[in-house]
Amino acid sequence: MRLSRADAKQTLLSQARGSLSTTHIAIIVFTLSFAIYAFSPQGSPTTYNLTQAGEVARVSISVAERGTFADPFYSLPTGFTAHVAPAYVFVYAAVAKLFGEGRTGAVVLWSLNVGLLALQFALLPVLSERLRLGVLPGVCAAALGLIVQPYRVLPVWESLFTGALMVVLCVVTLPYFQSPRDWQHSALLGFLWGIAILASPQCVLLLFAWSYVAALENFPQELARARRAMLVVVAGAAVACLPWFIRNYQRFHAVFFVRDNFGLELFTSNNACAQPTILENINSRCHFKTHPNPNPDIAGELMDKGEIQFNREKLHQATAWISANPRAFAALTGRRILRFWFPYLGSLRYAIPTGIVTIISLAGLAMMFGNDRRAAYLLGSTLLLFPLVHYVVQFEARYRYPIFWATFLPAGYALVQAARWLRREPQLSASAEEESTMVAALK
Repeated sequence: MRLSRADAKQTLLSQARGSLSTTHIAIIVFTLSFAIYAFSPQGSPTTYNLTQAGEVARVSISVAERGTFADPFYSLPTGFTAHVAPAYVFVYAAVAKLFGEGRTGAVVLWSLNVGLLALQFALLPVLSERLRLGVLPGVCAAALGLIVQPYRVLPVWESLFTGALMVVLCVVTLPYFQSPRDWQHSALLGFLWGIAILASPQCVLLLFAWSYVAALENFPQELARARRAMLVVVAGAAVACLPWFIRNYQRFHAVFFVRDNFGLELFTSNNACAQPTILENINSRCHFKTHPNPNPDIAGELMDKGEIQFNREKLHQATAWISANPRAFAALTGRRILRFWFPYLGSLRYAIPTGIVTIISLAGLAMMFGNDRRAAYLLGSTLLLFPLVHYVVQFEARYRYPIFWATFLPAGYALVQAARWLRREPQLSASAEEESTMVAALK
């Protein structure tokens, strides 16, 4: 018996899907992503040593050399700090300790960051399948990331580390709260969430949002189990964060959530000379006038007052300026929001395609709300909650890196849906024409 072309095509697709599992697809995407970014201008190493002027790098070297979480600023050694989140610092310090602070250590840390970026792309087909969107939107999302290339591989910052953690947690959390297991697994998941929170404190918002979305369609009995599991997960995250909180209380005799620098960053970003981005503030010297990293006088003030008191005063100054200048603050905030969603990225070659993908992703989210609300809620909550703090502080492109994947996936979904619609349209037109012919014949 001879198969029609459509039947033959469907058979080939079924065979291909059977021989190529989602795991195989993820491995292929990881390999391609690593190779492409390793040889791309966006992925090329920016430095060949680990001793840099950035706060994360400086604290990491302090941990590696002296075992002290201290001295984040280039201008002066200001002592013990909680200015930066600790998770990536310890990864950076471990690389410096094991491989040295020179070229070898820099290449290892760069390779690790390229791998973390490739991991994000590789997990998109897995996440897409678990969201019941099918594998194809995830493959399309990864392809968009490799074509558009909005990321710059910057090993001296934690952005790619945070993004990889977020995608891993999304892949793991989604099925877990649909069918919770024993408390040991919940505690382990909570510990992983704790690491993410210690990498980026905003992740605590996603812990609650994603857990709720994952259990959204559970039956009453499963929902009760998911709520109990949620308590254990939160407890596990708290246990993971507890040593850091104890350390901070012992050093500073104060309670705060992971980092203590919000007052300084809010003041640096909202004052009479402030512009929306860090680069603009550096070029105008506003950053020098307001931040201790380049200014030894401000760093000396921080040393005299102590980091906690210094940040409290800066928070008071920032809120006072905002209260006195609401229109200026609103204008700055609006421009920061615009820069966050449509960043320049150093070149129009990257900025324009990224802006187009961002617009397409909004269409994708709208389609998801009509077809699969759980996927829409999960990705929408990510895009809604994670950026909130970045709207009130000066912007840098790397702040968008941890959630680019949540833009690519709905964009990939929109493109796949559009392709399916275009493929069906001629068939629908042909069917309508045949129906018209039949009606005419009956008459």
